[in-house]
Amino acid sequence: MALQIGIIGMGGMGNFHFRCYAKMKDVKVVAICDVEPRKLRPDVGATINVGAAGKRKDLSGVRTYFHPQDLIADPKVQAVDICLPTFLHARHAIQALEAGKHVICEKPMAISAVEAERMAATAKKAKRQLFIAHCIRFWPTYVAAREIVQSKKYGRVLSATFVRVSGTPLWSWQNWFLDAKKSGGASLDLHIHDADYIVHTFGKPQAVRSSASGLLPGRFDHIVTCYEYPGNSLIVAEGGWDYTGKYPFSASFRIAMEKASLDLTPDGQLRLFKPGREAEKVKTAAGDGYLPELKHFVQCIKRNRPSPIIPPEDALLSVRVVEAEIESAKTGKAVKIS
Repeated sequence: MALQIGIIGMGGMGNFHFRCYAKMKDVKVVAICDVEPRKLRPDVGATINVGAAGKRKDLSGVRTYFHPQDLIADPKVQAVDICLPTFLHARHAIQALEAGKHVICEKPMAISAVEAERMAATAKKAKRQLFIAHCIRFWPTYVAAREIVQSKKYGRVLSATFVRVSGTPLWSWQNWFLDAKKSGGASLDLHIHDADYIVHTFGKPQAVRSSASGLLPGRFDHIVTCYEYPGNSLIVAEGGWDYTGKYPFSASFRIAMEKASLDLTPDGQLRLFKPGREAEKVKTAAGDGYLPELKHFVQCIKRNRPSPIIPPEDALLSVRVVEAEIESAKTGKAVKIS
């Protein structure tokens, strides 16, 4: 029997998720919700930094709501997919969990670690599954790189540098991206992709040391962080959206190991460099991380088990790490990860 899902928030990610579910035979989107009526039309998509969210969508048999609590109360909705601005994640995830629904929620988990803790505690108490959509953990090139690193086939990691930058996001609903109280700024919204991947690949850092700058006083739109690990590995990540005009989104990394090096080019090629040889392209699965992550979450819900790839505790840790980075940038001091 198909899992019946309701999506709250039909902006860029809501549309991406809707189209991913349409490709699954064991899933049916039965309800969608947005405060803007035009976004509930089949011919309206949206844009995010990886491109347009598609064209016309089939809304036959899909109920539409303007208020999240009405979708959550729909008895036919078994799982709620939350694609709302970050500051609304905890409120509606908790409502859905308490109503007996499983929850899929876009990253970051919440606007603060305190709210993220409440989400995780509510899921445990309600005995429902909670999944945070950190798509990079499912992105084929990043998955392949992690497998190579963790195999230790080429020795330990000496250094790793991650970069994720884009033009200033001016397309969001009521410009919420640029309100740090609603998005957490570039650190929590954009840079957290790499911070989470670093935690996923290398484990919890002992401490972080960050520097940051902003377009306006008190706001960080670009951050550079050094993650401290035992063994003197140099792990660094840079993320920012302070570039003007139509500056293109770009994500890349470089990883130096004792016996080989890896890099992901801005055009998405994963390359392996071995001593004395030309670069070789690493074979990876086709596509992005959105469809694999949602397929994984659906199967976890059907089996009523937590995700072994992104349990809520991991998503909570990533929020804590970024909070420590922001504190470090403000104080100019290294901050330990509790």
